This record gives sequence, C-alpha cells and structure tokens, in this order.
Amino acid sequence: MPLPRHSLALCALILLLSNTTLQSQILRGTVRDASSNKPLSGARIQLLETRRGALSGADGSFVLRSTQDAPTLRIALLGYQTLEKLIESGLQDTITLDIRLKPSAVRLGTARIETDRLASENMPTQNVTTVSGQELERLRGQTLGEALQNVAGITLLQTGASIAKPVIRGLHSQRVIVVNAGVAQEGQQWGAEHAPEIDPFAAQRIELVRGAAGVEYGAGAIGGVIRVEPRHIPHGDWFSGEAQMALFSNNSQGALSLALEGGKIEIGEKNSVVHSLGNGFGWRVQGSARKAGDSRAPNYVIGNTGFQEINGSAAFGYTGEKFSIEAYYSLFTTELGIFRGAHIGNLNDLLRAIETGKPLVNYDWTYSIRNPKQQISHDLWSVKARYNADFGQFEMQYGWQQNNRAEFDSHNARIRSDSGLLLASLERPAMTLQLTTYSLDAKFRHKPLEIWHSDTSSSALTGVVGASGMAQWNVQGGRTFLIPSFQAESAGLYAIETLTTPDFTANLGLRYDAKQIAVRGSSSRGIPDTTQVFTGFSAAAGIKYEIGSMNYEKSTDTTNQATKLQATKTQVTNAPTTISLNFGMAWRAPLVNEQFSLGVHHGTAQYEIGNSRLQAERSYSADLTLSHTAETLRFEVSGYANAIENFIYLRPDAVNPTITIRGTFPTFFYTQTFALLTGADASFDAVLVKFSHNNSLVRVGGTASLVRGTNITDAEPLIFMPADRVRVFMRFEAPLLFGMENVFVEAASLLVRTQDRFPQNVDYAVPPAGYVLFDVSLGSTVEALGTRFSWSIAARNIANTPFRDYLSRYRYFTDDAGRNVILRLSVPFGDGR
Repeated sequence: MPLPRHSLALCALILLLSNTTLQSQILRGTVRDASSNKPLSGARIQLLETRRGALSGADGSFVLRSTQDAPTLRIALLGYQTLEKLIESGLQDTITLDIRLKPSAVRLGTARIETDRLASENMPTQNVTTVSGQELERLRGQTLGEALQNVAGITLLQTGASIAKPVIRGLHSQRVIVVNAGVAQEGQQWGAEHAPEIDPFAAQRIELVRGAAGVEYGAGAIGGVIRVEPRHIPHGDWFSGEAQMALFSNNSQGALSLALEGGKIEIGEKNSVVHSLGNGFGWRVQGSARKAGDSRAPNYVIGNTGFQEINGSAAFGYTGEKFSIEAYYSLFTTELGIFRGAHIGNLNDLLRAIETGKPLVNYDWTYSIRNPKQQISHDLWSVKARYNADFGQFEMQYGWQQNNRAEFDSHNARIRSDSGLLLASLERPAMTLQLTTYSLDAKFRHKPLEIWHSDTSSSALTGVVGASGMAQWNVQGGRTFLIPSFQAESAGLYAIETLTTPDFTANLGLRYDAKQIAVRGSSSRGIPDTTQVFTGFSAAAGIKYEIGSMNYEKSTDTTNQATKLQATKTQVTNAPTTISLNFGMAWRAPLVNEQFSLGVHHGTAQYEIGNSRLQAERSYSADLTLSHTAETLRFEVSGYANAIENFIYLRPDAVNPTITIRGTFPTFFYTQTFALLTGADASFDAVLVKFSHNNSLVRVGGTASLVRGTNITDAEPLIFMPADRVRVFMRFEAPLLFGMENVFVEAASLLVRTQDRFPQNVDYAVPPAGYVLFDVSLGSTVEALGTRFSWSIAARNIANTPFRDYLSRYRYFTDDAGRNVILRLSVPFGDGR
C-alpha cells in the first residue's frame, strides 16, 4: 500500500535535515614564512565551510579533519597576508600541504593592508555586529546612530534631524563608549543631544559590541562599544579616490565627500627621475560637507532645525617588516539649530504646547539657522605604533582631543530697552564648554601558547595585557550656568586570555580602574570645590561552543567569458550553529553633570538639577546567544539580563516646571535606583527564491528588539526605555541585470509598539502611540566613462505617516520628520575603481 502524502513529506523532511556524512579526510601541513622558510607558530587555520580550525604548533605544523568536497582553507597570522586556498580533495585519505605566508610589509602593486583587529578579537565570544561594505555605502551621509538603527538591539535617542545617539539595549551616552580611529571619543557625550562628533563619510567599517565591554575599553562600557574604523592606508604603487554625493528631500539636505589615498609619496625630481619614499609608506586625505534646512513633519515645518557641517581627516603611515606607525587627524565642525517650539516663554504656553500636540507657531521653511543654536568643533590627533617581536606584538597609541561647544540663547538674561544691546548679546554664546583630553594606551599580545597538539586537533592560548591613562580638563564659560569646570584623571590595567580549540572558544578578562575628579566650585550656585576618587574592577568571562551543523546545498558557478556559458557545481556544505554565553561586571563613576547640573540644558530644552550624593554605578550582566550562518540562512537570537546598582537617571518633575528669565522649561532631576534591564534581540536573513539562470535571488529577513527596564527600588517600570520594535524586509538581488551589476530592490516595514511600561504620573506626557513605517529602496552599479559608479534611491516613511518616537527629545512639542527621499551616488577613480 502506498504511503500517504504526509508520510512522504515527513520522510523527505527527515532526509533533508539529517546530516550528510562525507568521507573524512585528514589535512596535514606546515605553515612557513615565504621569504625565510622559517616555520610559523600560532597561525590560525580555518575551514571556511564548517568554521572548524586549528593553530599551527611551534614547528609550524597543523592537522585538521575535513568532511568537505574541495574545502577552502583560510590561513591568518598577525603581520602576514591572509591566505585562502581551495583544496582539491581527490580520493586520498590524507592531504599534505605546504603553506607559505608573505609578510604584510612586502605587499606590492595594488595590494592593500588591513592589520587592525576586530572589536571582538580580544573577547571573541562577545556579541558583535559589523556594518561595512555595500551595507554601509547605502547609509552614507547619515549620522552614526542612523547608520546603526537597523541592527538588532539598537534604537535611537533623537533630538531633531541632525542629532541621533545609538541606544544599545536601553543604555546610551555615558554607558556606551564610541572609539574613533582607536581613540575613545570624549566630547560632552553625557548630553542627550550631544551626538558623537564623527564625519558620516569617514568610516570604512563600524563595529558594534552589545553588552558590557569594560575589561578592554575601561570604566563606562556598561552598555557596549561602537568602534568606528576609518579607511585603511594603502601601501605600494597605489593611487585611488572616491567622490560621494547624497541628497535628502525632507530637509533639502545636500552632502558631498571626496577621499584620496596613495601608496607612493613623491619627495622630489632630479634628472627627470621622480624619487619617492618606499612601498611601506602610505597616505589618505578625506573631506566632506553637509547643509540642510528645516525638517518637515507630515503636516508642518519643524522650525529652526537646519544644520551645516564641514569635516575632514588625514592620515600618514609606514609599515615595515616588524614596525609600523600611523598618524591620524580629524576635524568635525557643525552649526545646528534647536527647534524654536521647544523654547517657550511662560508656563501656560508650555502646558498648552504639550496638550496641543503640535507647535504653537507655524514656521516657514528656510535654510537659515537662528537662535537658539549650537556651534561645535571637535579635533582629534592620534599616533599609533606597533612592533612585532618574536614573542608577541607591542602596540601603543597616543591621542589628543579638544571639543568646543557654544550654545546661543533665543532669550537673554539681561534684556535692555535698547534693542541693539539685546541683538549684540544674542550674537554671543550664552554658554561655552571646552573639553581637552589626553590619552595613552599600551598593550602587548603574546604569541599563541600551544596547550595540546594531536593528529586530529590542537588548542592554544592567546592573550593581551594592557594599560591606559587619561587626563582631561573641562572649562565652562559664558553668562549662563549648567555644569562647573572640572579636571579628571584616570588609569587602568587589564589582562585577557583566550583558549581556542576546534570545538569551542573560551575567554576570561579582568581590569582595575581608578578615576579622580576635581570640581571647581561656584559660590553663586552653592557648589564647593570638590575632589572625588572612584575605583572599581571590571571582569568578563565567556564561552562559544559549536553545538552542531545544518546541511545546505552550495552552488559554485563558473562562467566562460568567451562563450557566456555557465556551469553549476553543487556540493553539501556544513554550516555551524554556535551558542555563546557571556558574563560581565562593569562600573562607571558619576559624571559631573549628573552631580552638579543646575540650569537649562539648552539642546533638550529642559531644566536639570544634579545630585552631589550619587554613588558609582555597578553592573552585573549575562547574555546567551544562539547563531547560525550559512549561504542561504543566517539567524541570531540573544537574551540578556543586566542588573545595575546605583543606576543614575533623569526623572521628570511633572508638578514643578522651572520658570527662568530664559523661559519656562520642564524640570528633570538626577536620582539613583537599583535597575534591572532584561530583553531579547533577534535577526534573520534567508534566501526565499533563487533563480539559476542569472543567480538572482529573493531574500527575506528582519530584526526584533525587546527591552524591559524595571526600577526595583520603587517597584515601577524604568522611565525612557525603548518601545518594542520589529523590522522586516524583502529584497531582490541580481549580480547582473539589464547591463547593471549588483542590482537590488528592497521593501521594508518598521513596526513599533506603544510603550505601555512607564511610571505613572511622573512624566509631562504619556508615551506616544505606536506606529508603522514603510520604506523602499533600489540601486545598482553601472560602468560608464571609464569607471564603475554606484547609485541608490531610497524613500523612508513613504506613506508620510505622522508619528512620535518615545525616545525623541522633542516628542512633547512636535511630530518626527515625515517622508524622506534619498539619492546617493558614489564614483571611484584611480586604482580603486
């Protein structure tokens, strides 16, 4: 009797999900220096199909077991070019390999060097997401926060169109460290409207570490770390550049960027011969400009929200066989308007503006930036040096930063009948802040120490020890007061060790930090001279384990360009599924603004009151992550919990708005509680349909984020936590279509719930309603005029839906921006085209 159809389907499903066992082969070999023939220990050898790996022993030897047909090996070692090698398996049981690695310093021609480590390399079990390549190119011209907003676990704390701070699992500002070109950014990051002063065109790669990362990055990394890596300096006979443009319809913004880089530096000409420095030298310069007018909500103009930026950076470096050094400079300057509807003259108008739900004044659209406004500049200098010794690598980086902020009032404390005196007063900043920071970081990475080595596997211990120090001065000026001037010094020591085996990776780290803060008092504000010392330990431990694999058919296509005939080879690929468990302990000292604020916080239009009795925050966190990566399916699910003692936050005083001569403002005061943050992040990306005739495909995917913040002390929800959100997309991709390359068309939707977990009768307004937004985008790469340029068009909030996000600092007064059509164009030239 024939089997029922459902039984046949069940059998087929079991066969599909069962592991296909191929004949096992032993890959045995030796890794050597291509120039000296010396065996190289500590090289990481990895099978790309299964992610299984081994480390070469003291004699350079390694052994790996493979079940793949024609596997691909990746061999990597610090100071050497990474090598990928396709192994033709044949029928033999054992394959002997002779691997020769070339030192990075001898790369010639158009080769490029990339020696910077990933943010997670010292703690490889941590939850890390990287935004780079085409994904980053499609976000050019937006702020750092906006470039990360589609990553699971990330939301935005926005203050108008030009200020967006990333929020990682409910934490932001002083609890998230931003590292720019290897230097921790110091730029008054405590302010909700003080976004990182980083050129949106400068980054080549953005790495996001979710969860506590205080061991390597120091006190303060309770929520996570964002690493912004600029373009790498090329070496050898290389010259290239790239011009980029972006246009935005909502605020009529235009953005331009030009980058140039080269690997030869001409130093003169003699007897018609051009003399240049050696192939180890390289350079890069980049500049950008942005200008925007007022943002537009779906039904009105959001007055005085325009901005303009001029940014630039330059780098020069040398890489030798053992020694490398790089000098880097960046400048960020901006002038931005503050929404005029948030600066209100009296109490009745403030309450009416909140109740009305829209600005009390109808504004005309303009590029003009009027008071209230801010002018900001940020300079960064750094010098980074590395030395590769036989027993490890030494690295040191010195940084100098200066952040200048000037805030201009729309109201004035010294109004005179003479309008000329008033106008002259408004042209001077009401408050200035200048923060100067010196930093020095040093670390040593020892060579891998082999723990055991057998015919089928090996394991080794790698690690880093480091020290860091910082000194900074913050000088407050102007006629109005928000925070006092202060001086701060800090120092830290840390060590991290990682055990790597074919089946799992485990790491352990410990750090000790001390910080001293000396506050210059203000007698008129009742603030005495104060010196405080804070100390604390940070720790982290994690393990990542491969719990199994799923089998997929992987198609490898080869095309004969002469005949345009295409052949497809199908093989079974094992894609690993891993589970990671991490524990972290971190801390941070209370900042000066949290302790001694007493005045109007200009950008957020609120009156803030500090608390001098605040204690240091201490965080205890854990997260569990399940991930799977394959050609046709990728997913990651994370659950986390973060208990924070002495959690510092701003709490609204809805009963008592503050009336000043500058206007009437909502009142907020700093306080502490025991907080518990729990939640989950998820992301997936799957190939829904693949068309064999042109290798085009349809992908579906999405991200989801859920955060639950609880004020344990007061038995109520924690205020200002992100609302639950889900983003889904469907995407068509084609390598070649209608003469264009890398064609894509995408439709996406963002669904955000109403935040129903908030303390009652505390805030000035209840959280806004949830919303649904729709986006579409398309783009490709086109070859024309001797180069290959990329273009894309995107429409955000295409339905022009009115909405307010709970984390918008202007949600009391105005809707968020409406529809935004974005055109991007990128034109490479030179050797990089």
